[in-house]
Amino acid sequence: MINLTRLARNDFAKILSISVEDSNPEIIEACDVVKHMALVSYSRFAKSTSLYFSLNHVLSTSLIGLHLLNALRCRDGFVTAEQIKNLIGATLFCDVGIIQGVLSEDDGDRLKLRAGEAVSQINAHTDSSLWPYKAYRSIEFINESAFIKQRIDVELVGRAISYSDFMNSSSEISSSNLDDIAKYLRAIQIITLMSSQNYERRGVEFYLSAYEANLLDRTMFSNLSDFRKKWTQYFWEHLYPDVGEEILLLRETSHGRSIISQMYSHL
Repeated sequence: MINLTRLARNDFAKILSISVEDSNPEIIEACDVVKHMALVSYSRFAKSTSLYFSLNHVLSTSLIGLHLLNALRCRDGFVTAEQIKNLIGATLFCDVGIIQGVLSEDDGDRLKLRAGEAVSQINAHTDSSLWPYKAYRSIEFINESAFIKQRIDVELVGRAISYSDFMNSSSEISSSNLDDIAKYLRAIQIITLMSSQNYERRGVEFYLSAYEANLLDRTMFSNLSDFRKKWTQYFWEHLYPDVGEEILLLRETSHGRSIISQMYSHL
């Protein structure tokens, strides 16, 4: 039987070794930490029933996160252990809350949805129905994991996770007061979708998942056909400002340029 979780971790480890070349003991230790984090994340996403937020999605976002890290290294000459753990940790776990059963208080279809509230019963067709609550649940997952919590800046990563969801307008975090990790994480989510090799299929999965979660502007995207016609315009008007800096950054490397070229080919 094919172990998809292990295959995903192997892909991650291969790109990590290319992205971070350093004999510094702190960097080596940080790489070991994020490898373990990747295994934790991928094993959870192997159980996801969401069309969009799947094992394939978290693998794609984490690989783009590694390529962004490599671009930072090429631009600045180095990356720190904290950058590695916080950026990649945020990328690996920013969507994990969408999965039913990942929190200790989850019990069947009774799930923890908000802080200060008891578990709620939810009738979910797929895990995508938890999209409006995934930022809170993802941060809670990190707080419940001693291994992850002790190795990242929880406050920094928590802010980044809250800002990363470009379809959920309920975030109260202002873009003018953000650190680089939060900006990079939001851009990684957008670039992952727009540069996907199976862009047409991923677009459908994204639409259906957002539709199930009731996060689509129905006045703009009344149906799938409407979404396909208008999504490019929506990207240029609403999402491009969030990725402009990261596009320039990714152009520091040949693989980064390939990612951006693929993204523009879809536009």
